[in-house]
Amino acid sequence: MRYNSKKYRKVWIIASAVGIVAAMVIWQFWPRERASPAGADANSPGRAGHVVDAGPGGGDRRADSNTPGGLGAANAPNDANAEITLLQHMPAAAAVKMVADGEKLLAERKKADGRAMLSKALLSDKLDAAAANTVRAKLEALADEMIFSRDIFDGDPYTLQYTFLPREVLTKVERKLGLHVPTQILLKINHLRGGQQIQAGQTFKVIRGPFHAIVDKGDFNMDIFLHRDGCDPAFVRRLRVGIGKNGSTPIGLWRVRLGSKGDRRPWFPPPNAADHKAIAWGQAGYPLGKMGYWIGLEGIEPATRTQEGYGIHGTNDPASIGKAASLGCIRLVDADIELVFSLLYEKWSTVRVRP
Repeated sequence: MRYNSKKYRKVWIIASAVGIVAAMVIWQFWPRERASPAGADANSPGRAGHVVDAGPGGGDRRADSNTPGGLGAANAPNDANAEITLLQHMPAAAAVKMVADGEKLLAERKKADGRAMLSKALLSDKLDAAAANTVRAKLEALADEMIFSRDIFDGDPYTLQYTFLPREVLTKVERKLGLHVPTQILLKINHLRGGQQIQAGQTFKVIRGPFHAIVDKGDFNMDIFLHRDGCDPAFVRRLRVGIGKNGSTPIGLWRVRLGSKGDRRPWFPPPNAADHKAIAWGQAGYPLGKMGYWIGLEGIEPATRTQEGYGIHGTNDPASIGKAASLGCIRLVDADIELVFSLLYEKWSTVRVRP
């Protein structure tokens, strides 16, 4: 029989096309395991760990919050900062009224609602210095009571209680619930030194983040607040910072860069440094503080997107806090950088640098 190459080539092409179409159809309709919404079935002990929610905001979980096709880390920071920008456009009289309303809610023991009202008034930047200091002190005390303790308060959208199932580990629970907070702060508020201490059936308080930061270059302050999509912002802490000399800390919106956080990091001087020699943690002249905490930043708006090499870190020069003395980064004393490191979450936490 004579081999007809054209004939067989045509048959091969047709068979290949049919195979590709068949594969596409099978892939489209083949039953696949679907990921449960983070926390959507959390009240079903047979499938996920049991969650006790603190209030109406506690149900705000997105099934796609951890997936590339959903809300996504790229969009979440803009949600948080858009609301803060809106607050800063309110009239001063409205901010003063919010303070009065917040005080009333606190007197009625509606702590979550009162905290929300006071936080919005404070973050509006429309209060005079004396009123702002008073409100800030109350909010920091509320954060210690409601966020950084083991207690859970009715109506608080930022905290809930979780009961671990056998063989569950904290890092996976954090991702499953879409908390967007580092495990360090969760261990600290539950008075545990490590995740291996958690046993099946143990109840555990968790925080629903992310945390964000605003740095004011003019007064050398960093304000930390919780803000999750669908919830009112909750101010938690003000810290003193050092910034870049000669205006070298760029203004604009940043987020914590994925894979950038770490401790005992070697220090690599930036191009504008006088000495370009790297210094390892523990060596003489190491500038990043006792534990060498480093939080890398990446710009997420036109003004910051081309800027590289900036971050938040500790310092071996506490006297530089409250001054423009760095080569462009934001620095804190050891205790404060340890706190910030435990709060800011990679790719979800933002840092707004203002003049």
